[in-house]
Amino acid sequence: MRPAGWLAEVLLLVLLPTAAAAAASSAPAAAPASTPQPGARWGQIETRIENGYFQQDAAGLASLATTLARGDHAAAGDPNDQEWRSYYSALLAYRLALLAKNDESRAWPYTQRCVQALNHALALDSVSAEALALQSACLALQSHLDPWRSPFAAPLSRSRIAKALKLAPDNPRVLLLGARAACDRPPLFGGDSRQGFDLLQRAVSAFERQHARARGLPAWGAADAFTDLAHDYLTQGDAVAARNVLERALLVAPHFAEARQLMAEIVSG
Repeated sequence: MRPAGWLAEVLLLVLLPTAAAAAASSAPAAAPASTPQPGARWGQIETRIENGYFQQDAAGLASLATTLARGDHAAAGDPNDQEWRSYYSALLAYRLALLAKNDESRAWPYTQRCVQALNHALALDSVSAEALALQSACLALQSHLDPWRSPFAAPLSRSRIAKALKLAPDNPRVLLLGARAACDRPPLFGGDSRQGFDLLQRAVSAFERQHARARGLPAWGAADAFTDLAHDYLTQGDAVAARNVLERALLVAPHFAEARQLMAEIVSG
């Protein structure tokens, strides 16, 4: 069982977005504004995270995590920069957790970092669908890694993704992370592989639509969605469909080790 500090963490997870929303509702009304986009350097950070994950370079990702943790004093007073730093720190931790998924002792601390970094992001923006969905996936992964954690992590995962899907029902990453969360949560606590498959199909369609338009950031996830769908098709015994979507994954990310390994398995029969 995890340390007794879980209760304080659960309360923090529940109360932080609520408090932020309450503060926002008490502020003077303002004209709607578009969500500020991260600067070019965050695009570079995202690219480094994704390349490291695709090539399974855990050491390189850990080094990048140290760099992000040191922060940038020049931007320390910029809430938008702080929000994006928290988001990408969480994404990096999530990627490291996925690389270590078969080793609970290694993966668990990364899921903790992911959840905690997103606490900061959600304190700054309680209606960030991207942050809510990523936190849902990290919480679901915790419930997968540690069954004792499921009664606490899984319901929070479900509430986070429900809010994210309500805020951004066509966001491809929200759909992808919703699919992963549905598959990672134990069935007793809301896990549903059928729901995961349906959300994943919607995610792939959303990524295909997004590809035809100019994209901002975040922009990750398409190769993951195609590869996850290939795994599902193989589970269903449809190797042809799996190969078709894997080809699309490798067009997006030619060095994606997981997709390349899965393709080799299909080709070899």
